Amino acid sequence: MAGLVGAVVIGAVEAIAGTGLTGTAVAWAGALVGVVLLPMATQLGLIVGSVVFGLRVRHVIFGAMREVASWTPKRVTFTLRALPITLRAQIGPWRSPVILRCWLAGLLSAAVGVAVVVGGWLLADSAFWRGFVVAVTPLMLYKLWPQRVPLTTSTGWLLFSLPRLKGAERSEFVAAPLAARAYEALRTGEIDAAESFADELTEKHPGLNATVSCRISVLEARGEYAPGVLLLLKHLSEQNDLPPRKMSYLLAGLAGLGFKAVEAGQLPAESLLPTAKKALEDAIKLGYPEFELSGTNGLLALIEGDPESAVRLARTAADYNHTPLSRADDLVTLARAHMACHDNAAAREALAKAEELAPWSPRVTETRQRLSVA
Repeated sequence: MAGLVGAVVIGAVEAIAGTGLTGTAVAWAGALVGVVLLPMATQLGLIVGSVVFGLRVRHVIFGAMREVASWTPKRVTFTLRALPITLRAQIGPWRSPVILRCWLAGLLSAAVGVAVVVGGWLLADSAFWRGFVVAVTPLMLYKLWPQRVPLTTSTGWLLFSLPRLKGAERSEFVAAPLAARAYEALRTGEIDAAESFADELTEKHPGLNATVSCRISVLEARGEYAPGVLLLLKHLSEQNDLPPRKMSYLLAGLAGLGFKAVEAGQLPAESLLPTAKKALEDAIKLGYPEFELSGTNGLLALIEGDPESAVRLARTAADYNHTPLSRADDLVTLARAHMACHDNAAAREALAKAEELAPWSPRVTETRQRLSVA
């Protein structure tokens, strides 16, 4: 709808300017360039700000659709995808004070975006640039509107809402550097180190989502899915006022962890599967993107005896997942689905990719054993 309104406005502007159909088409082209360029510019500003002000950039993804190439110089992974129209990054805390560092990175992101808009206005003496500014001006205002939904945080939220956080939400940011170190240890298979960080979090920040999530991640890394499920259920029962965004994360985590517990035979399917499936549905209702849950749905399909759907869903998840541990999980699900389809050659290929990412993972090692027997 917004695109249609924009196209009509641009047509009206060019009608007043008297440029005719050709001018309108050129202006539409300028608008298209603007809606692609501005988000990339603000994201680039955020990445640069993160580096300058001491946040941790883990992954930079240029483009959409399928992966073309990926490389990891030092600690940052760069991924190039087939359609070069987007720029994304995985950015997290590493050092205190986290809130100030995030605010400064957001400020630089906003400054770059505003500079793009101002530059467009200075050049708005032709149809192309008029279309450009008609597109980028409201888009930049939208980006400055504070909003935070699953997997997305606006520049405006960093600037205007983050500094005013209080209570538990502020404590989550204070605890974030320690939690980041725990997750970094898990990425490299240093489970004992990750557990040490999780214990320190429990001592300093008991009851926080960050603390509970770290403890559950350590249990999951050890293949102790049932204790993780019980801990998460206990945590959820004690939360009465979680915002939808955080609740969607916890419910999505409960679904994935529950399916793994059932798959491993650690908890009975008849009692846990309905709960995990309901958690998955509720996470989507709360705004968690269903596309991002393809791997979880693939595991569910495998458990429910539909290996063909499991192959399709797990392959999609592995192709588009940017997190090494999650991608390794998706590849293991894909390997097991291929095994269920009696295609051990494809299973070995998927498992080999998973072993490159997380050779220590319990699901990876167990699948390797099963394939060796087969």
